[in-house]
Amino acid sequence: MRSKLDAFIKYNIARIRKAEQFDKAKADVLFKIIPLLLHVNHPELPGYIDEEESPCGIYGLTPGKIINPQLYATHFACAPSIEELSSYTRPTAAIHSLKTIGSIGTIAQSHKSDCDFWVSIDIKELGDHGLALLSEKCRAIEQWILSLGVEVHFFLMDIKQTRENSFESSAEEESAGSSLKLLLKDELFRTHILVAGKALLWWFIPPGLNEKQYLAYADNIINNSRFNTDLFIDLGYISDIPNAEIFGACLWQMNKALDSPFKSVIKFAYLELLLNRRQKSLPLFSDRMKCLVTFPEKLPAQQQTELSLEEVDPYLLLARDIITFYKSRTANLEQAELISRCLFLKTLEGVEILRRQGKATDTKDTLQLMEKWRLLPSDYAELLTLKSWKFRQLASLGNAVHQYLIDTYKRLRKIFRKFQNKDGWTITERDIAVLGRKLFTFYEKKPNKIDFLRSISRDSMGQDEITIHVARASGHNVFLALQGKHDNQSVQHNTDMILRREKSLIPLLVWLWINGILHVKTRLHLTKTFISLSLADIEDLVKVMHTSLPKVDFAHISGQQLLQPERIIQALAVVNLEKLPVKGNKKLLSTIVSANSYGEFFVHDYETASQLKNALGQLLTKHYVSRWKNNLHFFIPQQPEQRSIQSLLGI
Repeated sequence: MRSKLDAFIKYNIARIRKAEQFDKAKADVLFKIIPLLLHVNHPELPGYIDEEESPCGIYGLTPGKIINPQLYATHFACAPSIEELSSYTRPTAAIHSLKTIGSIGTIAQSHKSDCDFWVSIDIKELGDHGLALLSEKCRAIEQWILSLGVEVHFFLMDIKQTRENSFESSAEEESAGSSLKLLLKDELFRTHILVAGKALLWWFIPPGLNEKQYLAYADNIINNSRFNTDLFIDLGYISDIPNAEIFGACLWQMNKALDSPFKSVIKFAYLELLLNRRQKSLPLFSDRMKCLVTFPEKLPAQQQTELSLEEVDPYLLLARDIITFYKSRTANLEQAELISRCLFLKTLEGVEILRRQGKATDTKDTLQLMEKWRLLPSDYAELLTLKSWKFRQLASLGNAVHQYLIDTYKRLRKIFRKFQNKDGWTITERDIAVLGRKLFTFYEKKPNKIDFLRSISRDSMGQDEITIHVARASGHNVFLALQGKHDNQSVQHNTDMILRREKSLIPLLVWLWINGILHVKTRLHLTKTFISLSLADIEDLVKVMHTSLPKVDFAHISGQQLLQPERIIQALAVVNLEKLPVKGNKKLLSTIVSANSYGEFFVHDYETASQLKNALGQLLTKHYVSRWKNNLHFFIPQQPEQRSIQSLLGI
């Protein structure tokens, strides 16, 4: 038992050090500041609750051992000394165990990674009022930590409910209502880092046991007088994931994939693997992690010395087994290569961080580890230059990723049809309707709708420089956006750099903006043009777009919102952009860009002031969109007739 505990501690420390390699300041927040704030309740510290019996404290934690005076003084200059904080704790710690869950401290961590904390508590000890106060404390800490530029979320999980798999899924609303309890518990077991408090007893119970054997083994450990059970918590047994829950997770991953699909590919592939598994030959990945860390003797002989504890990475373990699964099926070799590429792209975010920090050795170690695990895609050298790829290459990869997700979802949907309406099936028609609405929002084409690009992620599509070029074709103006900086002559020789063509500038800019291609720091250029439009006009319009058109986060559009009739929630009216002569109500070219509650964007053109006024009236009476509600904005480029236009429109 001692050797297994030492192995777990060594592995846990290695995970924390990996997180520190990626971002030392963020790691200090996650592993030092947060446990301190949860441990004490002092008016000078974030998370203070002004109630005498407000619960706080993490079992076994000593503030002076987790945070040094210099770091403490940097964040809490006005607070009492670390030594004095002991009087601001409670005799009984409210939190038994604090753990991260997810990509922190793995090869998949990036500068954008948020951190979820699984906070193990005993609800009976706290009572309803104590639970409410501790929840309030956690929310206050979340808000303060966000001000440091770090996003964290705390999930208060009752130990008994977790052990019995009867806990409420924290992902319930996001997963379109489907229960994801056991998948979430499996993810906790295989990815967690123990931050403070009690370790999981699970690490020290042999893998491969059935539930009865597991419970008997756990009881034997607990009743062993030589074993200090106060240092551990038992979160129970897990061996199988119900088919209904796997499909619920499919709904959730399709939902998340709309924003950043390459991150969802690995998890989506895992779900397909789970559905096709054979229980005896492929245990859950949490058990595979346990074998690598505390039960190496359970591994095949050739694997027992394959990896050191410092090299064990739950993200890579999952990816390796998924890719092996796909490669074993001859028809899926192409998918296996795509999954390898997506894994590498996710890892590349962390590699780029290490490079910017000048940690060339760590970067090399990361690539060598992926090679050792046979996870490098055949074109990994080309993927290293992703930032300099031409737009068409990025779009092609995005299309392939989206097509994989759609095809896989269709395959799984066929399999799951035979499970519907059987005992234990928890997926409702509402769940299907919510996901269907999101898929339609993203993929469906409608008149006047600005379509979404099937990209690997909107962040990856951002361009440092974009050139706007105006040409004539068939007697009409054509507006082009090109990757990089160009003049009239170079445009002719770089047609492969064209991002998009439109008959009007406004839908072109909106398309660039909502797809993340045009962002706040993008430098715009305008070739010599024959229309009365300046680069300054375009830049001013883009600034207004930044503040008036919301970026869509599909994963966080609520199910309730999607099941209600769509409504316009934001609008931007662009008036006389090309500065044509205004002839009263007879001629005034304008465009309204609208965003609705489903996350869709539309562009409608008007030729007269009367038409525009009628449209604005509709926005007010039907959707409550107006300047007074701060959800209607106007843009009129500077021109001699600007004041008369404003007067005409009453603005």
